[in-house]
Amino acid sequence: MTEEKCVFCSIANKQMPAKVLYEDEGITAVLDINPAGKGHTLVIPKQHYGSVYEMPQNQFLQFMAVADAIGYSIMLAQAPNNVDMLYTKELVKGNVTPHALIHLIPRYDDDSVSYAWAHQNVSEEEMTAIADSITATIEKVKANDQSAAQKESRREEPKKKPEEPPKEEEKPREISKKTVVF
Repeated sequence: MTEEKCVFCSIANKQMPAKVLYEDEGITAVLDINPAGKGHTLVIPKQHYGSVYEMPQNQFLQFMAVADAIGYSIMLAQAPNNVDMLYTKELVKGNVTPHALIHLIPRYDDDSVSYAWAHQNVSEEEMTAIADSITATIEKVKANDQSAAQKESRREEPKKKPEEPPKEEEKPREISKKTVVF
């Protein structure tokens, strides 16, 4: 899906109305218009990514830090039992989300939210084969990352500027004894 036709890009870039809870240069958080419960929030990167796996790591880490801080804020503001953090490309069969985003879903004793699936029977041999396959792939990814890091470290590093104190908006803020960074 192209960025021009993506409803989530339109929401994140204020081309469609939304109840904006948080916004910075790269992320918007809004109340979901089809909520699973009161306070269901979408955390949306402003740049179009078809999935979180397409995001550069530094952007993904910032995205997750913001989602964590907003989830914690929902806990304080709405007093649910918990806030589920959900990422999926397909919430319901046929309902594919064309943009990377995180759902923050407040959970209450009387809610009707359900993540039901049928258990699959997987033999011990299949489990071992699956584990071996994933472990081998992790090692390949790590090797590629280390190789890229080594190439990067061989480049001449520019002279470092003296470290400046963090800008006011970058300083952590205390919220009920938990430090969060937006």
